Amino acid sequence: MYAEHMPDQAAEFRRRSDALIAAIRAAGLDQYVLTTGENIFWMTGATFEPLERPFFLVVGADGSRRLLVPLLEAGHLRKAWGLSEESITSYREYPAPAGAGWADLLLDGNCLRGQFGFEPETGWTIGERLRGAGGLSLDLFETLRIVKSDWEIGQIERAARYADEGVAKVLRAAWAGGSVAETYAASQSLLRQIVRETPNWDALATKVIAAAWPAPVSAEPHSIPHLADRLLAGPHVALVLTRVNGYAAECERTFFTVAPSPAERDLFGLMTRARELAFDMIRPGVACAEIDARVNAFLAGCGFGDFRTRLHRCGHGFGLGNHEPPWVAEGSPHVLAENMVISIEPGLYVENVGGYRHSDTVLVTADGYRCLTRSPSRLEQLVLPKPTLRHRLTHWVVKRSLNLPAGAPVARTRPAGETT
Repeated sequence: MYAEHMPDQAAEFRRRSDALIAAIRAAGLDQYVLTTGENIFWMTGATFEPLERPFFLVVGADGSRRLLVPLLEAGHLRKAWGLSEESITSYREYPAPAGAGWADLLLDGNCLRGQFGFEPETGWTIGERLRGAGGLSLDLFETLRIVKSDWEIGQIERAARYADEGVAKVLRAAWAGGSVAETYAASQSLLRQIVRETPNWDALATKVIAAAWPAPVSAEPHSIPHLADRLLAGPHVALVLTRVNGYAAECERTFFTVAPSPAERDLFGLMTRARELAFDMIRPGVACAEIDARVNAFLAGCGFGDFRTRLHRCGHGFGLGNHEPPWVAEGSPHVLAENMVISIEPGLYVENVGGYRHSDTVLVTADGYRCLTRSPSRLEQLVLPKPTLRHRLTHWVVKRSLNLPAGAPVARTRPAGETT
């Protein structure tokens, strides 16, 4: 018996199964081996934490399925769509005694037959064993997952609504002189809201990051600010990444706790104009590389041609992950199509000063785009008011509970020669 799934979800899994079987046949394969948690989840809706114990889903060109899992996981993997209890096989443990491990059942048993392929993302050790057994490393999933179904778009829209809510929570918690710790609290608040409001909430498929990256750390977008860092003058970035029951979105906003200087206003405006250029190009048939190239040329003409002030591409795709194809970058081979979901986030970064970046989750439509995140984006909406008594009381409680140092830490800089 299949696990219980809502009719629309079951129909979605059937669509995916049919698409993968067609791709297996088109590639001239008899079977395809899935090893990554993300693709197994995409095919079955089942979440798990593999640790050192690998999982294998073997899909046949004839529509057959076989799931090989560690013994201690066999019971709860019955929740996987499209698998009967008889089609779930387990191996004893890792490491296992001779004859009882995953390789004995997968490679030496009767699990694989004919010509088979496997995911390129498969770990090196397992990949070498599969290749040695005659398997071909072949990506069948990028083309299957890059354009989203209506059902998937609905899931991403939900994650986008929570990303907007996270930005609002970060901005409510931020104030001139406040600490990063107070804005990190938005992550826990938002996660609790998601748990309350999400039917069949799945802890393994849900993740929230929500906090403020203060100036000057906002110039290092993949750094991690200290809890004690303070929100003083300069551009800060509210960063919110959500993944809700497997589907991801993000929203980011540059904001100020102290009235921006004329130079800061100019840089904020330049970032905004770069975003507008990118948005104007979003429609089916446009090459992703052309969007990034146009933004790069515009900013280079404004004196920002050095990529140490740019650091990253204009955008990327969303789905099960916050970063996946299509890549909105000059080196990308992808062309926009209806129902792709991307970010638009050209940034400007001034070392030891701060960064300027808005990011939105954007759906490509038949004739353009629809922004799935809708947080305020204009400068006048992102200069925060003076702190209230609530801000000061919260700061006192957080500082005491986390034993944070008094005062603002010295602005951190990178050692000479270090790059992000």
